[in-house]
Amino acid sequence: MLRYLLIPLLFATAARGEVTFASLLREMTDRTVVTHWPAIEYQSLQASSYARASKTPDDPNGWFANSDWSFEIRKETTAGRTECVLMEHHGPGVLTRIWTPFFQDSFDNRKGTDIRIYIDGETEPRFQGNMIELLTGNGPVKPPFAQPTARAGCLYLPIPFAKSIKVTREDSSFYYIINYRAYQPGTAVESFHPDMLRKHAALLETVGKELVEPTAFTQGKSHSMTRQIAAGESAPMELPAGPSAVRHLEFKLEAANLPNALRSTVLEMNFDGEPAVWCPLGDFFSNVNGIDPYRMWEREARADGTMICRWIMPYQKIATLRLHNLARVPVTVAVKSVVSPWEWTKDSWYFHTNWWTHEPYPSRPVFDMNFIDVTGRGMHVGDTLVVLNPLWSWWGEGDEKIYVDEDLERRFPSHFGTGSEDYYGWAGGVVPTRKDESSAPFAANVRVGGETRGWPAGEEPFTHGYNICSRTRSLDATPFARRFKFDMEAYNGVGTPDAFLQYALVTHWYGAPGATHNRPPMPAAAASPVPQVEDVIAFTKAALANGTGVFRIKNAIEMEELKEVALSPGLTGGPQMIGDALPPFQWSNGALFFGQATKVGDFATFTLGEQYHPRRIIIHPTVSYDYGTLDFRVNDVLVKRGWDGYNAAPQPGKPIDLGVCPPDGNVIRIKVEVSGKNPQSRGFYFGLDALELKNPDVTE
Repeated sequence: MLRYLLIPLLFATAARGEVTFASLLREMTDRTVVTHWPAIEYQSLQASSYARASKTPDDPNGWFANSDWSFEIRKETTAGRTECVLMEHHGPGVLTRIWTPFFQDSFDNRKGTDIRIYIDGETEPRFQGNMIELLTGNGPVKPPFAQPTARAGCLYLPIPFAKSIKVTREDSSFYYIINYRAYQPGTAVESFHPDMLRKHAALLETVGKELVEPTAFTQGKSHSMTRQIAAGESAPMELPAGPSAVRHLEFKLEAANLPNALRSTVLEMNFDGEPAVWCPLGDFFSNVNGIDPYRMWEREARADGTMICRWIMPYQKIATLRLHNLARVPVTVAVKSVVSPWEWTKDSWYFHTNWWTHEPYPSRPVFDMNFIDVTGRGMHVGDTLVVLNPLWSWWGEGDEKIYVDEDLERRFPSHFGTGSEDYYGWAGGVVPTRKDESSAPFAANVRVGGETRGWPAGEEPFTHGYNICSRTRSLDATPFARRFKFDMEAYNGVGTPDAFLQYALVTHWYGAPGATHNRPPMPAAAASPVPQVEDVIAFTKAALANGTGVFRIKNAIEMEELKEVALSPGLTGGPQMIGDALPPFQWSNGALFFGQATKVGDFATFTLGEQYHPRRIIIHPTVSYDYGTLDFRVNDVLVKRGWDGYNAAPQPGKPIDLGVCPPDGNVIRIKVEVSGKNPQSRGFYFGLDALELKNPDVTE
């Protein structure tokens, strides 16, 4: 029995063990390839500019290092130019996805430098061109294969290689993520050449159109129902006996409170008696707290509330679909399914979707949230991150960490990213707004805050409210033979005590019969009213009231918590806890950075990443009987000379305004150097409590 193949030529080439540029293009629009173990086995791997201080989860400071830029494998000098090696692999494979921001080093530098791709050990690159232009569709590759996003670009064009590959960028590696397949030795692969863009222009056009305007599947048995589901009740939908596959699912909700209904109406699916899908309908479609239209190749939500899923869901004998109304009021659901015959084999897999949420988390300490942990054989094909932010500012910057098979034994992921927005295909540089919402075949920034309820009139709400990102996988789908674990750092860019965030995580994957996971149904969480920003604020106030009551300067960066600190030779420095030892004075967070300087010239340099705009810098120092005088430099410019840290008794000093300071590229470096001491002082020590980064027009 045939699988209703849309592109049968793919399997003709795969059967011969050949990988070609054309077969990879066809694979991008063949929905069947993720429903079983790859016909030509491969590992899905990733290279990125993640901070190399991240070496082991046993070191929290290094593990959550966040300076994820300008790290490369090595630098090479070729014909007088510097090339940063971003990625290299020996053996057959294919580049499946490349991401980078639309700026380089500085937010004002929108041109950047050249990328070079060397294939099969050749000394001359097969491809050379401006990296930003290439990834944003302004070079030889056009959308959707080169997809512009919010302040970034993603290249999805497959670049196969028979023997080896090396990818470089001239001068600076900056931020980058490269996903690629590594095939088994001996796999026959047709190496990429730029002429293939011309040779396969017609196929590129056909595949590109299908990705942007997905074809509805109509060759199977269609069944529809519209039903009102009473509070606490369920509605089943009959699906034909197998071997079959669900090829199309369509839902539309009507409810007095649609935001709540999107969370409290749960989709449950079982295949051959195995639990497969348990997820609130809204979260399944990356629509939480309201309908936000988008279109991806596998799913979409329309302005009229119609939600469509195009993932194939095979089963051997029997499948059940139920919608549970966990709310206290009725909801009306319209459902449509299309099911077709399917050839079930020993390699066939079930489709899964799992959901997880929790109470709001504080910004510190940083930790790794777990999307899912699967035991068995399968394929990761997509996920959604939902963040409820009660503040206006940037909520993210957590790196993804994906462990596949032996990664768990070596305790280091084969996919280590550079930030949550980077993983989902866009970039920072400014605080996002609703103007940054967009969707493409394999990535969508579905919602960016913008919640104005309770927000001061006339002020931009930025990311205040729900923020929803989704990514699905095509050629970069990740197969696993034994185990798959997907973590993402809950790394809020704001470290103040009131910076609580609430998360919901959704994972889409295929698994062999018997595969297990750690995400059971959460009916109580789904039945609760969908959280709002005021709920997170109330939870935060209660948590702080029940906490230690430690004083914190609002919106300040704690100097003792900064990880990017360089000390001069011989200088010892680090956190010093104060607590309640010196009432009535208060230090932010009950601690400070204490530099045990012994001579003039001792210094500490603090580096702040992700800085793209000028900021007024306010330092909150400490004064004491054994403190010296200090010079302050910002990005090597002297901005404050001879500040006197002496006081007869230790206490917080008056804030120091370092003025408006522009970043150097994307960083601000603050160098604090001992320049002498007050005649009454007993030493050269210094203490720094916290710093504030304010808008340039703010003065103290």
